[in-house]
Amino acid sequence: MQSLQHHRAASRCGLARSKHSVYSPVAPRCSLAVAAAVATSTVEDKWLAKNLAGMKDASLPASLSGLHSSSWGALSSMRMPSTRNEEYRFTDITPLLKSKVQVASGAAAVDAQQVQAHALPEASHYAVVVNGVLRPDLSKLNGLPAGTYIGSIQGAPAAVQEKLGTLSGARGGPFAVLNGAAAQDVLAMAVPAGQLVEGPLHVLYLSTGGSQEERHASAPRLLVHAGAHSAVEVVEEFVGAPGSSGHYFTCGIAEVYLEESAQVKHGYVQREASDALHFRGTLVQQAKSSQYRLTEASLGSSLSRHDVGITQEGEETDTELSHFLLCGSGQLHDLHSKLELNHPRGKANQLHKCIASHSTARGVFDGNVKVNKLAQQTDARQLSRNLLLVPRATVNVKPNLQIIADDVKCTHGCAVSDLSDEELFYFRARGIDAATARQALVASFGAEVVQRLQYKSLLARIQADVAAMLKDVDLSAGAGDATE
Repeated sequence: MQSLQHHRAASRCGLARSKHSVYSPVAPRCSLAVAAAVATSTVEDKWLAKNLAGMKDASLPASLSGLHSSSWGALSSMRMPSTRNEEYRFTDITPLLKSKVQVASGAAAVDAQQVQAHALPEASHYAVVVNGVLRPDLSKLNGLPAGTYIGSIQGAPAAVQEKLGTLSGARGGPFAVLNGAAAQDVLAMAVPAGQLVEGPLHVLYLSTGGSQEERHASAPRLLVHAGAHSAVEVVEEFVGAPGSSGHYFTCGIAEVYLEESAQVKHGYVQREASDALHFRGTLVQQAKSSQYRLTEASLGSSLSRHDVGITQEGEETDTELSHFLLCGSGQLHDLHSKLELNHPRGKANQLHKCIASHSTARGVFDGNVKVNKLAQQTDARQLSRNLLLVPRATVNVKPNLQIIADDVKCTHGCAVSDLSDEELFYFRARGIDAATARQALVASFGAEVVQRLQYKSLLARIQADVAAMLKDVDLSAGAGDATE
């Protein structure tokens, strides 16, 4: 029965597998060399067949062997998604499929000055991950509270190591499998019960670019376990390594576990290089009375996709999701989210905001909130607001609220438009010209979400990126025939 459930879940995610090849996070452990040999000899997908050799790394810690063996086994019969798959209907990954990829070295030359350019002074501790590998020489992880662990997976408590791959194996999609096969390291964070960690942990992901003929690839992975009644904040920031080409592919996964009454604040800032390809899965499991807050700002890369999957596994659980996506010239930003409420008196609030600022810009939002039968007295809200600044700018929006319980308070809504005439009139009536009024309104549109990240240095970097992306946009006129 368990294998059948995994098979069905895989089919929903666009993974084609034979009846004898089922991806399970608890697959028998075999050597990476054997798994790679099996995958290479039987692989069905042409892109995977061409790139499997470049993804294999035989010198890996034993703590990753289970993840690698199950992922390599799944790769053999997996097919990369296309626009014929419903989940990727509006997300064409052809730029990736036309690329040859090679796993980049985690030992790439990066100096402290390059790290300092992206510093978060308010952070109590920071971890620098280069091409998916934690670099202790560039990180500050000493002086942690008693019982708290931040470091590579092999040093984490055994109970935390056992959770690796559980969520991504059960609910991850094709890029979660790719990450599991290519991961060279995992950054683990374990907070013991009752521990309140002061200040945020800043995780800086640096990626180096390859040549025009071969993209560098990295598979950064984060595992967070917050014990009962603990509290912690994590701020992730993805950027290209200074002085490096932007020709790279980032395939990341984060697994977050919250025990009873735990609190996790999670910042996710995507500022990749303009030529980069960025795919990320964030998978969260919440126990009774826990609180999870995610704030996202996605600005960089030419193609990005963020899959968010959250399950509330206890009563009185609280989830808040805030997203800001800015799509410029030639950019496609895709956000897919799935939030499932299974117990009474749960709360969920999701705010999605997207700006499409160029005729070739495209935003995608597919948000699913499911309130199951036992989730009585639930309060769930979902709102998507999309701003189209120029003609032919495009967003594809699909908010979805499924309610099976009968005693709930649930709302959702969606708006796709240019700036409203009422807002513009407010400025014009006070002697402010149209261009200045539009600039102020555009800036405030995303600020509602971005300000929740709250740290001055990080906000300054985001605001600078936004200003740079909008500087050539003619804000003196409306979007006209912008499309939905």
